[in-house]
Order: sequence, then structure tokens, then C-alpha cells
Amino acid sequence: MKKEKNLNSALTRGLNIVELLASRNEEVSFGEIKSRLEIPSTSLQRLLNILQGKDYVRQNPENSKYQLGFKLITVAGVLLNRLNLRAVARPFMQKLMMKSKETVELAILDKGEILYIDKCESIESIRLVAQVGSRYRALHPTAVGKVFLAYMSEEESMYIIKERGLNKYTENTITEIDALKKELRKIRLNGYAFDDQEVRLGVRRISAPIFDYSNQLVGAVGIAGPTFRMRKSRIDEMATLVKQTAKDISYNLGKKAEE
Repeated sequence: MKKEKNLNSALTRGLNIVELLASRNEEVSFGEIKSRLEIPSTSLQRLLNILQGKDYVRQNPENSKYQLGFKLITVAGVLLNRLNLRAVARPFMQKLMMKSKETVELAILDKGEILYIDKCESIESIRLVAQVGSRYRALHPTAVGKVFLAYMSEEESMYIIKERGLNKYTENTITEIDALKKELRKIRLNGYAFDDQEVRLGVRRISAPIFDYSNQLVGAVGIAGPTFRMRKSRIDEMATLVKQTAKDISYNLGKKAEE
């Protein structure tokens, strides 16, 4: 309990330092930070060292004063792109729906879970009905989830898999770690993920990654539909459409075109 209290106190102090620097249009000295926030010298120096190491704070070597670091620009950029992702993606999603005739889904990874933030439902009488706001904790059985696993670090993906397991949802669900690793390598190579009735029999999905201006993964876009329309013979054709949509969205989020 004491350790948790100390951690909360340190976190609060660290955030207070960042907020103080953000409120000033000039560099701030160690003494002023100490005085304004009433943080002991030893604790303050430790916190500043941590913030500097993560580039949230920078120290001017000429006068030893402090200012905000550039890492905050990256963090803010990710947030802004997430907020704008729906608006940027919408016209491309509609175009993909008309070309594929299938429901188009847009998702992000939020707190380690798939969160669907937009959809364009198919105009076909028999179609998949997507629910905006739906969350899914399991990543391994879905095309969207496999995209997120494939493009995060191996350390992150293995942590999630170890924590949540590889539960079986249908006879097609990948439940062996080696098979999943092979699948993730294939996704990175091909640029898209395929879910062949791995969550629900009769439904197939194809999904591709969306990147921002800093080449960070910010979401995934894909199509979902019944197997009688999304036949295996059409997967390559539909995957090409999904990949192009993801590239178009990424480009409009500032990602440089691939050479």
C-alpha cells in the first residue's frame, strides 16, 4: 500500500512538472520548479532525470534551465490522429463498401482491446451488422486483432497472448503459439490479415493496418461478410481493395507514400 502511495505521489509530481513547463513561455530553473511545486531537491532531480530520459523534458546545457521535450509532440500527434481518424477514413470506407459490397469496419486498439469506432454497412440484403463502440479483448482470432498483434513489438504481442491465452472459438481458430507467430509474420509480409471463420462460422474478414505521419499504427480498416460472397477465390482481389484503402487513409493522415 505504501509503495502504491509513493508511486501515485511520484506520478502526480511528474505530471505537475510537465504542466508547469507547459504553462510557461520561457525556460524554468530547477530552483523555481522546486519552489513552485514544493518538491524536495533529491526527488525533483530524480523525476527530472526520468522525464529527460523519455524526452518529455529537456535541459538547456547553457543555463541548466528546463523546457518541454519533443516527445509530447508525438503523443499529441497520436491523439489528434485518433480523433481525426474517423473523418479521414469515412470517404475511403464508403468507397471500399461500394467496391466490395461488404460491411467495412474501422477499429483502434484501446487499452489493449479492439474498439470499433466506425462502420459502413453493406447494402446487400444479407450482410454483417457491425456495432460501433463494440469492444473485444481477444485479438488472436480476428483479422483486426491479428493486425494489431502483427505490428506491435513481439514483446507486447507475447505479453498479451500469455495474459489472455489462445482460446478456441471455432474449429478454425489458431490456438498454437508457433502457428500464430507464423501467421503474424505472413501478415507483415503481405500487408493484410485474413480471418477465415475463426471467430464465427460463416463469416470471413480481411483487415489492413493504418499508419500516421510518424509511421505509427493508429488503426485498422477491413471488410466482413458471409462466406458465400467472400469466397476464398476472391480473397486476393478483396485484400487488394482493403490494402489500398488502408494506404489511402494512411496517406491522408500524413504517412509518406512508399517508394
